[in-house]
Amino acid sequence: MSGILRRCAALLASAALTGALVSAPAADADDFSRVDRDPVEGAALVLADGQEVDTALFSLRVADEASVRAYAARVEEEVRPRTAYVESAWSDNPGWTGTGSDPSPAPADRANWIVSHSYPAVDLGLLAQVTGLVQLDEAGAIAATQAALWHVLEGAEPDRSANDLGVVALYEFLVAGSGAAADHTTARSLELSPSHVEEVAPDEPLGPLTVHSSAADPVQVSVRGAPAAWLVDGAGDQVTQADDGAELFLDVDPSVPAGVVTLHLLGQDVSLPEGRLFTGRDGVRTQPLITAEEVSATSSASATFTWHPEQTAEPSPEETPEPAPSQEPPALGEAPDEAPTGVETPPGADDRIPGEGLARTGTWLSGLLIIAGALVVSGLLILVLGRKRRG
Repeated sequence: MSGILRRCAALLASAALTGALVSAPAADADDFSRVDRDPVEGAALVLADGQEVDTALFSLRVADEASVRAYAARVEEEVRPRTAYVESAWSDNPGWTGTGSDPSPAPADRANWIVSHSYPAVDLGLLAQVTGLVQLDEAGAIAATQAALWHVLEGAEPDRSANDLGVVALYEFLVAGSGAAADHTTARSLELSPSHVEEVAPDEPLGPLTVHSSAADPVQVSVRGAPAAWLVDGAGDQVTQADDGAELFLDVDPSVPAGVVTLHLLGQDVSLPEGRLFTGRDGVRTQPLITAEEVSATSSASATFTWHPEQTAEPSPEETPEPAPSQEPPALGEAPDEAPTGVETPPGADDRIPGEGLARTGTWLSGLLIIAGALVVSGLLILVLGRKRRG
């Protein structure tokens, strides 16, 4: 196969795999969430730049099941009430997950600590005690919690002189406490890592993919795609369920040279702790929301396996055979060289008449045309003579 044909075949195979990946159904397409009713209004907050912003505690219906209250993640963003939300990974926002060189807790971990230690996860009376306040109402607790979240995620600062003293006191308590937050507390309730595995000409099961689940019970696992593929564990046994930390592999029939398989996880009554991030489904722009209490709901996740045959390398320039040297025509007056050794003269070649093939063909064609013309003239003469006789 030439290099061009090989490249065309590779492009066709790549297009087929890409099409299968695009057409594969998303696991979380049916368990989306929505803001389901009017939020609870918090106290208005004045920022250090003089801007006055509203605060609120939203209600998010998760997977059309239980509702969970949630805070906004950004200062400059609006909630679109009819927008579909899905649970997202904090790691999709690098600025919120920190870097390995920074020893302080990541903003996502600090946000998790704040919602875990404030309203509504903690009663208002208890919050008043830990902050030294005589009284703390719901609106003030919402404003203080929202201000603390915007500070660790967006760097926003409230104007201490322009806000209620109770709001400022709770804000400072939450910001200071979040500085000692534990690392890596914001994983998704159900996910697979990595989200994609690709192999070239695999001779062993593809994988592994690791299951991360906050569910108490095993989650269901299934595959869609190539018919000759089975989901197995590390021992090679087929599996239909998996626990948190389980490693999954895809065993492929060797007769199938290429394919795409989607692995689906589905968990019932999966625990969704506070501090989970929800964003607009399919990248729709809306206010990201952070859950402020724990809830249980149906959750799903997916990942893909792809494999294809190894492409044959094109021959290098050194391996390309050199063309045979051409023979120069004999000079005028010189006899042609003898036939090269090992090349036989075709039988009867010396008996051919020069120009025999094409000249003979032309002669026969000319003769046929003359005969045809004569027949036509004869027919016309017969017709004319016949008419004269009838006349």
